[in-house]
Amino acid sequence: QACSCSVCPLKTQFRGPAEPADEDKDDIIDETLMYFRANVLFRNFEVKGGADKTLIYLTLHAVQCLVKCERLEDKNGALRELRALSTKQFAIPGEAGFPLGGLFPAPASKAE
Repeated sequence: QACSCSVCPLKTQFRGPAEPADEDKDDIIDETLMYFRANVLFRNFEVKGGADKTLIYLTLHAVQCLVKCERLEDKNGALRELRALSTKQFAIPGEAGFPLGGLFPAPASKAE
């Protein structure tokens, strides 16, 4: 866990803190996209654990991606904007400007 979020397995070829997920099963990214519409329409969402917090954070990120792309007319422009978004500095829990401050505690250490 990091900042009370679960580090869920991912289908990826890149090394990182998450364990690799089975290719034939849904990972947290698949789940975020699959349930995106329902999750953004929820008025209240009962958080039962770290995986729920991870899902909330990823849903917020998906919304940010859609907002960046909503006025763009071509795929290349959207890819350029999403690459820029992925390399942009962002606020982490405990910092001013973090949008979900009440839900996520500040990291216990710099490594977290």
